[in-house]
Amino acid sequence: MSLKLVASGDDRARSIRDHLVPLVRDHGAILVQRGSVRVIEYRAGPWILNHWTPFRQLSATEASSPGYRHAIERQHQQSNLPYGLDVWHGEKVLRILWADDGSSEVVAFQRGGWEDLALSL
Repeated sequence: MSLKLVASGDDRARSIRDHLVPLVRDHGAILVQRGSVRVIEYRAGPWILNHWTPFRQLSATEASSPGYRHAIERQHQQSNLPYGLDVWHGEKVLRILWADDGSSEVVAFQRGGWEDLALSL
């Protein structure tokens, strides 16, 4: 019996991300922009696309509470993939995280007909 390797789908997920992020950036609206967090959302029919950008380093004037600073630092340590995209098509079908150095992680990817529809947006 021979072993057959199956692709993980990460390349397809990254292709969808690369297609959708410019759409969100060009046509989305800022959903949250508070301190160091910014989430841009794009809605069209059954689609909801949320793209977030990384935390930036806090200045001393932004957080006087040591507890708050510590919580922010823990958030940074949990993931070195500061960018993200959630894709909803009736339900969440994709969550992908990435960093400036090109590393990425596909957290959730539900395969289906929505993939080709997303690439046609």
